Amino acid sequence: MKRSLKNITGYSVEMLDGPEGKVKDFLFDEDSWIIRYLEVGFGNLFTDKRILIPKTFLKEPDWSRKHFPVNLNQKDVESCPDLDEHAPVSREYEKELSKHYEIDYYWPTLYAPPVGTTPYYPPRPLHSPSKVVDEEDIETSLRSFAEVKGYHIHATDGKLGHVDDIIAEDEDWQIVYLIIDTSNWRPWSKVVILSIDWLDQISYTNREVSVNLTSEQIKNAPEYDPSHPIDMDYEKVLYDYYRKILNQS
Repeated sequence: MKRSLKNITGYSVEMLDGPEGKVKDFLFDEDSWIIRYLEVGFGNLFTDKRILIPKTFLKEPDWSRKHFPVNLNQKDVESCPDLDEHAPVSREYEKELSKHYEIDYYWPTLYAPPVGTTPYYPPRPLHSPSKVVDEEDIETSLRSFAEVKGYHIHATDGKLGHVDDIIAEDEDWQIVYLIIDTSNWRPWSKVVILSIDWLDQISYTNREVSVNLTSEQIKNAPEYDPSHPIDMDYEKVLYDYYRKILNQS
């Protein structure tokens, strides 16, 4: 099922031996746009540490209770390598973290859907946008939901809105859609959904996402209603609409 990251930020996270925290953020790699870590706050328990929990340690979420149990204990988390509160998460740090938790690196890898699952819609792998980064960002390949939320959307005829939310598949944690709010940019107010397949470029330097679509084409797209789950019927209508436009360009 597809989940709004905005809605599941703040879910409780509980270790095997009891201490409970809250999800603060989600970190994804900019090459595949797959979520790799949960950033978790544990209140006064680890006030001097920035805690990243690899998604591989997530057990079956309890969606009704808004709860993520994790297959780690307090000692595992307490002894993980220190990470500066405001520093980017470098590849070097990820290697240290993987060594600490005794897990394999996720890079380089080709996408493979989880064993025993039904085919995903939209089909995998998804095409990720090309990226523009600062020189100082080269040592990291991770981006966060909190960072990308608010990025401007740039259509072929100008800016038209901002990223309001991100939608990810809860089984493979693949980011699938950006939710775009146009209310502060255009006289027409509409919330629309864009697949990462349709993004042309993302500039982490300028905090902007470019799409090879006009504002009118996006305006006429099927509207997104956050009160309804994103089901396959809606997705097929959405893909049919954009496919016709993109095939003509």
